[in-house]
Amino acid sequence: MKKNKSIIFVLFVICLVILSACKGSTPPTISVDEVDKVKIVVKDGSGQDKHWEAEDQNFLKTLIGNVNLLFVKKDENAQNFSMKLTPNQSQFNYQIVFYKKDKIVYNIEISNGNKVVINKEEYLIKENKESELNSLKNHLLSVVQ
Repeated sequence: MKKNKSIIFVLFVICLVILSACKGSTPPTISVDEVDKVKIVVKDGSGQDKHWEAEDQNFLKTLIGNVNLLFVKKDENAQNFSMKLTPNQSQFNYQIVFYKKDKIVYNIEISNGNKVVINKEEYLIKENKESELNSLKNHLLSVVQ
């Protein structure tokens, strides 16, 4: 009897380990209702930081649309910023911090080319979304200039 209970317990633990390993991390879809302010920081290769803040709802909608477009097929609020990035600009570190009532809701970091970290969860942007990533980087560069 004890042996059967031990076997069942071990099988249960193995199932839990397998299920937790299979759990894929899906990126969040950000809604304009969740945020009321954004801070943007772009750090260039020499370590210089450029900052910008906004509370304008139209700007927030567009920026959120461009972020969401990295992970979904379509976002009606996204806007294409299709200027060509220089090799240096594509390697800059970009940070977007969304706030709601002065509390951080989303902290998004873009670095190492196609790596995006949202609230400490890491995502790699696939090649088929590279133009959307470059568009987002161009959008950020255009506002911090």
